[in-house]
Amino acid sequence: MAAIRLRTEGDIEACLRVLRTVYDTSGYPVEGVEDPALFFGKDEASWVAEVDNTIVGHVSLAKASPDNVAVVLWQQQHPEDIHTSVLGRLFVHPNNRKGGTASKLINTAVEEARRRGRRPVMFALVKDQDAIRLYRRLGWQRFGNTVYKWGDGNEMAAECFASPVP
Repeated sequence: MAAIRLRTEGDIEACLRVLRTVYDTSGYPVEGVEDPALFFGKDEASWVAEVDNTIVGHVSLAKASPDNVAVVLWQQQHPEDIHTSVLGRLFVHPNNRKGGTASKLINTAVEEARRRGRRPVMFALVKDQDAIRLYRRLGWQRFGNTVYKWGDGNEMAAECFASPVP
């Protein structure tokens, strides 16, 4: 069973190794893994999952930003709700899936968002059906579809989700 703890700067290299494996097997993140500062540098809080002192997963919580497609759609639908956070940067090494690690990471980030008085939102690319099934199983509420755009004209369909309990 994985132990969850706050991520430190010293964890970035290990996280990047896991992320590269995830990218090679699933194409996540679609932007690639060449710029770890961009990928790991925007978060308010981040956690890692460890098994036998080896990092096997990661999740982060970030402030709501107009750069995030889930935040934009949520604010269009709920203009009165300005208290949101973005759950993201979620990945688990393929060898450590199906054991509850992703759920533990998600629950840790959700609890911190609630402690801060915010409702977590997120998006998942439609291609990532395993992730979407996990969010639904955890009770996340789908609140719409959107298009995620990156790079030079790349785009992909995405589903947006909100935490089941604000």
